[in-house]
Amino acid sequence: MTATREFKDIRRPGGEASLLGEPVDVFMEHLAGLETEFMAERNLVWDRVQDGTLSVGLVHRLAKEYYWLGKFYTTEFGSLVANAPDNDALQASTSEHFLHWAQNLADEMGYAGDANHVDMKVEWAHQLGISDDALMSYVPMAESVGCVFTALYYMRRSYEEGLASLGWSGERQAAGSGYAKKLYEGLRDHYGIEVENFQVHAYAEEDHGRMADYLLRRVAITADQQRRIAMAVKHTFLVRNARTIALNRWLDEPGALRDPASA
Repeated sequence: MTATREFKDIRRPGGEASLLGEPVDVFMEHLAGLETEFMAERNLVWDRVQDGTLSVGLVHRLAKEYYWLGKFYTTEFGSLVANAPDNDALQASTSEHFLHWAQNLADEMGYAGDANHVDMKVEWAHQLGISDDALMSYVPMAESVGCVFTALYYMRRSYEEGLASLGWSGERQAAGSGYAKKLYEGLRDHYGIEVENFQVHAYAEEDHGRMADYLLRRVAITADQQRRIAMAVKHTFLVRNARTIALNRWLDEPGALRDPASA
């Protein structure tokens, strides 16, 4: 006769009460504190484009970096659409999460009025005279790889973590930085090109960032959700800050800066 096996009781102590997280407003204040703690660096490369002092060679490199980022971010938006918690709503118009990301994907892919967002980055490169072969063969900074694949990991892991990483820590933070307006105006005023990519993002990301904050509050309810969201936010800010530091190191290279008056 075989011995009777007993399985360990996997129920957490405390019952249902142990599943509840902090009040949402309190938790969101905690996330804001993570942004202050882990996103300490200011992107000086954006500033040098804005005032026209970044060398043309580094503007070319920046365009290649943005192409590489966009190529992956745009093609992965479908993960958030598929994972939306209300994608089984009777009508798409009665959903929140699904409708937002479906619209966002359509916009990224060029079906909502603006051009495809990857194509816009290719067009920027073409305006600078960068060839398609140069774009395809470009090796990005290690920190850029870290940013992209951290976001992609969380987008595939769960909806709330993907929203926290790409939406709240990404689009919302980018909108608050005003980077798109800086780059659009700097490239127009000092390099003689109007880059549609940044013109579009200057108005679109404000809405996307506001919606990311609203939607994250809707899924940051349980203790488990809050724990995983906080981890995704922390990791995303860590790699984004590291990328900012790496970009700022460009300015230490010989010939990194120019006199815009003599350009």
